[in-house]
Amino acid sequence: MTTHSVGSDDAPFCMMITFEIAREDEAEFNDIYDHDHIPNIIKLDGVREVIRFRDATPNEKGFLVYSALYMLTTENLHETVQWKALSELGRWAPVIRPKVKSRARRAGPVVARFRK
Repeated sequence: MTTHSVGSDDAPFCMMITFEIAREDEAEFNDIYDHDHIPNIIKLDGVREVIRFRDATPNEKGFLVYSALYMLTTENLHETVQWKALSELGRWAPVIRPKVKSRARRAGPVVARFRK
């Protein structure tokens, strides 16, 4: 049976960020994202879940495309001083940010959720 709900009491907002990464930076990107950046960000009240994924093939420029979907209790939590401070901790800012080829961010309310 599939259930459908609008929004969610637990995480009614989401933010998705997408990065282009060169192949030679992939291992370091994943290590720092998974073991440094996400553990810092998830400490913030209001971050309920983070889902990361990679496009199946490189894009037309040859870069790998990674995205992360953050499930949030507060709209635009990623724009707060607290989020930005946690984002500066560890190796993310000095090591990975200079290697990111592009970054795109989208955010808004969850309008529907489907679960089996």
